[in-house]
Amino acid sequence: MKKMVYVLITGFMVLMLAACGSDSALEELDQNDGEKAEAKTGSDAGTEEKPKEEAKEEDIWTYYNDATWSEDYNGLKMEIQKAVVSDRAPTMEDENAKASAVGVKFKMENTTDGKFTFYPDQAVLVTSTGEQIDMPDMWVSDNIGGEIDKGVIKEGNIIWYLERGHAEEIEWIKLEFSGHQGPEDDFESEMKEYEVELQLK
Repeated sequence: MKKMVYVLITGFMVLMLAACGSDSALEELDQNDGEKAEAKTGSDAGTEEKPKEEAKEEDIWTYYNDATWSEDYNGLKMEIQKAVVSDRAPTMEDENAKASAVGVKFKMENTTDGKFTFYPDQAVLVTSTGEQIDMPDMWVSDNIGGEIDKGVIKEGNIIWYLERGHAEEIEWIKLEFSGHQGPEDDFESEMKEYEVELQLK
C-alpha cells in the first residue's frame, strides 16, 4: 500500500513539473506581445534603451500582424488577429529547447442569445513548407474550443510544433477547423467547415 501511495505521489509531482514547464512558450509570447503594446515616452530616453534591447534579445517570435482573418457566422464573430513563427521555441520537456513552432491568436465572440460549438484549438495546420500537423500542442495552447454561450468571448494563442522545422521559411499557413450553431450535444446541427489560408510573406 505504501509503495502505491509513493508511486501516485511521484506521478503527480512529475505531471505538475511538466505543466509548469509547458507554459513557458505561451507566457513568453504573451509577455513579448504586451511589451510591444506598451507606449514609450521620450522623457527618460536614457533609462529606456536597456529594456528595449533586452526585449529584443528575449523575443523568439517573428510576428505577422497582417496575417489576419475574420468571419461572422450567424452572430458568432471569429477572428485571427495575428500569426507568429519561431525556430527557437521552448517545449514542454525543455524550456531551453529551440524547436520550430507556428502560432495564431484567435478570438471568438457570441453576440447572440443562443449557443455555438467550435474547436479552433483542434485545427489542422498546413504549411507552405509541406507540413501537416493534425493537432495543436494541447499543453501550451489556450483551451478556447467547445461550447460558447451567449455573450461569451473566448480568445487565446494556439501553437503547433513542427516536425521538420524551418518555421521562419514558411510563406503561408492554412488552418482547417469546424463547428456548428447550437450546444455541444446538438448532433442534428449542420457542421460548418473552415479552411483559412493566411499569407505570411
